Amino acid sequence: MTIEQPAFGERVREIRRAQGMSQGDLAGDGVSPSYVSLVESGRRSPSTKAAKAIAERLGMPLEELTAPRPADRERTHRLELVGQLVAARASQAAGDWPAARRQLEAVAERAADNALDEVRWEARWELATVLDHLGAAADRERVLRSLLDAPLTTAAPLLHSQVAAELSQLHRRQGRLAEAVRRAEDARSAAADVEAARPARVQAQVALLSAYVESGEWHRAQGLADTLLDEAPPAGAPRLRAVGLWAAAGARYLDGRADAAHELLTEADELLAATDDVRQRTRLARARTLLALACDAPGADALLERVRQAAALLATPETLSWLAALETLDALRTSDAKRALERAGTIPVDSPALPTLDQARCVLIRARAQRAAGRAEAAEADFRTAAAGYETAGAYRLAMATWRELSDPGHLTGPDPHVVLMP
Repeated sequence: MTIEQPAFGERVREIRRAQGMSQGDLAGDGVSPSYVSLVESGRRSPSTKAAKAIAERLGMPLEELTAPRPADRERTHRLELVGQLVAARASQAAGDWPAARRQLEAVAERAADNALDEVRWEARWELATVLDHLGAAADRERVLRSLLDAPLTTAAPLLHSQVAAELSQLHRRQGRLAEAVRRAEDARSAAADVEAARPARVQAQVALLSAYVESGEWHRAQGLADTLLDEAPPAGAPRLRAVGLWAAAGARYLDGRADAAHELLTEADELLAATDDVRQRTRLARARTLLALACDAPGADALLERVRQAAALLATPETLSWLAALETLDALRTSDAKRALERAGTIPVDSPALPTLDQARCVLIRARAQRAAGRAEAAEADFRTAAAGYETAGAYRLAMATWRELSDPGHLTGPDPHVVLMP
């Protein structure tokens, strides 16, 4: 039998005092009062024989005296699970997402078995991020919904806002814009009393602004963009400030302020360059390039070259799809209909790697290439497919713009709503 010190001595002293006994009352049969004092203070580890003698005088089995107390067991389990969380974070840092998923699921299960709600919440929150990297959208939604209903979340407005904002962004990628708006409004409401520039408040505003822009509620987007810029966090929080500026840029462009949008995106790009968020940096590079090509802005060629380099380093289906779409737009910009049609033919518009709205955007870009090449029937089919995709997602204003472009090719005189790519 292992007798752990100082836990054993603390337990002896606690029970002795509860029974109104002195250290002398425990002495006898080779166990002196001074020895009892040394044991209780943890300065002496008793032999099994001495420990049994002490237990007998306390009137309890030695096994019960040496058994871990509930608080000790909880502390041990918590330390073990924290160690496993650290291991899961190491797997994430190494890009081993399947291993991180297994580790976090195990931590969440063990934490639930031991009623360690805080550890379980943290494990499931990190699991949601890992599932995003794995492309497991359905599982990620399930985890986020369970977090939203967790007692810790309902008791803490900041946590509620954080989870609701993540659900909103997930729904946007899935093409469920009505739900995205509802979740983002919920997130903003939960963070209403939070100090300006705090992460939860900014994230909620970014989620809501993005949902407003894509669902076509542009009048609401303008006011929220003003608020977001007024409350933008300092440069000391580069990622948070960058996504805030990026979201505001989309609203500025749709309000006819293209120059302001370019300036905001440039600053956001510089801020994100100092972070290790490769996914956001890649998507922001697409957003800048898309807008620059549409406006024929200075630096468009250099931005497109950056996207090409990124695609060479990270040749994922989403990266390659967007590269083909952007090169199609570049050819249209220079009135090279042949090259536009050639590049448009390589866009895998039905790729599951593309979010729903991105699929519709890419189909519309292909439709424009078809029309420029004189392929009227193919162009009409693509315009109809793009409009249907927008309608399914709830992006009715973009759908209306698509139908109008199909029926009246020369109508577009203001900002092109299809070239706004939100965070």
